[in-house]
Amino acid sequence: MKLTALACCVAGTLVASTAFADDNFPERPINLIAPFNAGGGTDLLLRGFAPHFAEAIGGDAFVSNMAGGSGTVAASALQGQRPDGYQLGYFSITVSTIQPQIKNVPYNVDSWTPICSVAASPTLLFTNADTPFQTAADVVEAVKAEPGKYVYGSSGPGAMTHLTTVAAFAGLGILDKLKHLPFQGSGPAVKELTAGTIQFFGDTEILMDRGDFRPLMVFNSERLANYPDVPTAAEAGIEPPLNELYLWGGLFAPAGLDPEVTAKLEAACETAVASDGFKEFAANSGTVINYRGAAEFDAFFREQYVSNGALIEAAGL
Repeated sequence: MKLTALACCVAGTLVASTAFADDNFPERPINLIAPFNAGGGTDLLLRGFAPHFAEAIGGDAFVSNMAGGSGTVAASALQGQRPDGYQLGYFSITVSTIQPQIKNVPYNVDSWTPICSVAASPTLLFTNADTPFQTAADVVEAVKAEPGKYVYGSSGPGAMTHLTTVAAFAGLGILDKLKHLPFQGSGPAVKELTAGTIQFFGDTEILMDRGDFRPLMVFNSERLANYPDVPTAAEAGIEPPLNELYLWGGLFAPAGLDPEVTAKLEAACETAVASDGFKEFAANSGTVINYRGAAEFDAFFREQYVSNGALIEAAGL
C-alpha cells in the first residue's frame, strides 16, 4: 500500500510538473528553421512571419538557415531532435513530401508533428529583364535554334524551383535542349540569374522584387493581380498535371510533441497569420496566406505525400 501510494504521488508530481511546464511554454526562444540559404523565397517568408509569431506565442522566436540537399539537410537534422516545441522547421511541399520519396533520407511521412500551414503561393517561370525573351514562344524558338546553349537554375534537384522549370520546359517540349544548374537555395540562384550565368528560374512572386526580372508564365488557375499581363501556364501551352504548382509551406515539429504544446504553437500560428502586420507583408510580397490548423494540416500533408507521387513521375524524378 505504501509503495502504491508513493508511486501515485510520484506520478502525480510528474503530471503536475508537465502541466506546469506546458503552462509556461515557451521558457526560451523558439528556433524557426529555414531549410535554404538566406535571401530565398522561403527565408524571406519566414522572416516576415517570425516577429508576429513571437508576439502571438508570448516569447522570442528567431530564424536560422540550414541549407543543403534541397532542404533535406535541415529536415534530417530536425527529425532527430527532442520534440519539445523549441525547434520548428518551415518545410515546403518539396522538403516534406517529395524529397523523402526520391532520396534516401532519415525521415518520412510519420516523422513529424504538423503544427500549421502558413502559405500556398503559385510559382512563376521568369527570366532576367535584359534577356530578349518576352513570351514562352520566344523561349521555344531560341532554345530550338541553339540546343544546349541556355541554362535554367534551381535551388536544388527536386525542389519546387526545379519542378517549376521542369514543368515549364517539359510542357513546352524543350526540356532536353536546356542545361540544369542547381544551387543551394534560391538566393544564390537569383544572383546568378542577374549575372547571366543562368537564363531561367522558377519561384514564387515574393522573389520578383529581388531583381529586375520578367515573368513568362504563372502556374496558377488564373492570372495574378500584380501581373495581369502574365499568362497562366495553361495559356502558355502547358497541360495538366504540370500547369499548376503551388509552393505551400508550414511549421513542423519532430514527431511526439506534447499535444498541449502543439495546441499553443497552433494557436500562435493562427494569430500570427491573421495579424495586420503579416497580412501587410503578404500583400506586399505576393504571398497567398493559406492557414490550416494542426489536425487539418496533418491530414492535408498526408494526402499530399501520396498524391505528389504523380508530380514526381511527371518530372521524371
